[in-house]
Formats: sequence, C-alpha cells, structure tokens
Amino acid sequence: MTWENAGFHMRRPAVRGGVELEHSYWRSYVHVGVVSYLLGGVAVLGYALGAGGAHRVALVALDVASMAATITVFWWIGLRLVDTPWRTPFFATWTLSTYLFVGVGIGLDGGTRSPLSYLLVMPLLFAGLAYSRRTVVTLTAVGVVVAVVVGATTDRGSAAATALLATAMAVAGVLTSAMARSRARLTGALVEAANHDSLTGCMTRRAFYERLHHEARRAQRYGTPFTLVLADLDNLKALNDHGGHEAGDEALRALSDALRTASRGTDLVGRLGGDEFAVILPESDSEAGAAAADRLRLAVHEADPRLHLTASFGVSSWRGSDDDVELLVRRADEGLYAAKRGGRDRLVTDAVPPRKECPETA
Repeated sequence: MTWENAGFHMRRPAVRGGVELEHSYWRSYVHVGVVSYLLGGVAVLGYALGAGGAHRVALVALDVASMAATITVFWWIGLRLVDTPWRTPFFATWTLSTYLFVGVGIGLDGGTRSPLSYLLVMPLLFAGLAYSRRTVVTLTAVGVVVAVVVGATTDRGSAAATALLATAMAVAGVLTSAMARSRARLTGALVEAANHDSLTGCMTRRAFYERLHHEARRAQRYGTPFTLVLADLDNLKALNDHGGHEAGDEALRALSDALRTASRGTDLVGRLGGDEFAVILPESDSEAGAAAADRLRLAVHEADPRLHLTASFGVSSWRGSDDDVELLVRRADEGLYAAKRGGRDRLVTDAVPPRKECPETA
C-alpha cells in the first residue's frame, strides 16, 4: 500500500465523521444561542430598570423569566436533543417563544416605537445559522405577523413604526433565508467530504464504523442478523510497479465500483484505507453473507478485463447478544488474512482468531 493509493499525499489529521460534525455544530449553536440570549436579556434588564414606566416591574419579571427559561429549559434540554429527530422542532419552538417574549415586552413598553422592537429581528437572524430555508421562511412570516399584531394592539402603536418594523423583519428574512441556503450547501459539501472517500466514492473508515456500530446496536435490540465482509485487492503493489500509481488508483476505483454494483441497495460499502474495503450486509446470516461475499468476489473478476483484478475476502456474521463489533471485525480480519495466505482470490468465513499461547510455568 502506498500513501498515494491510500488517498494521502502528506500527513494530516483524520476528518471527523459527518454525523459527528453536524452534532458538534448544533452543540456550538446551542451554546452561542444561549449566551446571546442572556446578553440580550441583561441589556433589556438594564433598560427596564433605567427607563422606568408604568410596566417596569412586569417588564423586569418577564425578562428574568425568559432568561431562566433559556437556561433551565432550552439549554439543558436542547443539548440532549441535538442527536435526535426532535432537534429542529424544539429549536424552532425556541425561536417562536423568543418572538412571544419580545412581543409582550414591546407591548409593555408602549408599542413598536419602543427600542425593544429592534430585538424582534435577532431571533430571525440567528435562525439562519442552523435552520433550513423553509423553516426560516416560516419564521419570517410569523415574525412579520407578530410585528403587525403588536403595533395594532398597543396604546402607542404607530402605523409608520409598525410598517417599518414589519419591513425590517421581511428584509431580515430574505437575507437569512439566503444565508440558510448557502450554509446548507456548504454543510452538505463538508458532510459529503467527511463521509465519502474522494478517490472511490465509498464511505470513509470513520463513517463506515459509525454505521457498523449502529447496525450492531440494532442487532442487539431486535435480534436481527447481519454480516461484515472485508475485501482486500490482490497484488496492488505489482499494479503500482508496472503501471504507476494511476493504474493503482484505477484498480481501486474499479474494485469499489464492482462492490457497490454487486451489493444490494441496503448494503453499505466503505474504504477502510489503502486497498482494504468493507461491506455491511444487513439482514444476512452466515449462509446468506457467504453467498453474497462470493458474488462480490466474482464481480471483481468482471470489473475491468484489462487489469485482471482479484480480491481476497474475510466474512464474519453477527453471533447474537454475546457478540460485539471488535470481535466481529477481528474474525473477519482473520478470515481475510487466511484467504491471503491460502493463495488469494478466495473467501474465508468466520475464522476463529488464534489464541495467545500461555507461557509454561515452572
């Protein structure tokens, strides 16, 4: 194996998996959102105490309640929902509740002429950092409605001030939706780079192992079988020596194409590094896994007639609740090396790892 074929031309840190990157981004989003909200709350508190007015006590109480809710509800619960499907609706609710707090505060301070009306734009701008474009458009519409309702129901409501605030909300929504669209494209590109190998298009090692652990947890919970197949291209060094690294890269691409073409739509193909690939076969016991692995081996033969490619395979199937990912990978790895030692272009299933010999005691 060479650095060029492994996809590296110099040492560099490993890229984190796309799911991990996304979750890390949302955690940062939560922290920044809470800190920003608290800074705004402190500013409102200072304004309320300094400005006076008939509703000063109510305004202070509202502000303190909103900051307490941010810390005890949205921060504490939000961090625990980052990795779940409830993430987006929960934080959209956070934005809507911010609209409510700010809208009531504007009303208590006399209407859309109040300096607090500027704060109505902030949650919308912040939404563009993490929400989808569709969610941002929806929140923009809600924000415009809040501005109009507050302006129409307050004692000192000004039609001009209300129109200006509603227009500012609409403009902020246009800018934020554009930002959300650009962020989604950039994030998608980063996730794609983190999850897929640039040479072959297969899943990266890290992304593949994330899915392997996920499949193992599913097997533990539901008792469903699955099989892991390790594949290693035979004689890659000879290809590099005779045809250069371009020929080696072409062989790796041909191998990956063969594995993906011969796999089912539910199977997952990853490149673990160099010339080693792996396939997860969900809902496949040892017999079905061995048959699928042999189908993959034959597909490699037909991948590129000019290169005469072959590959060796190690196959291991999930053995039930007493099994784990480390043992599964170890068995498949031992099978792969047994196939190499046996002459290549073959597969070995569920090889038992050799035990370490205990030293004799005197």
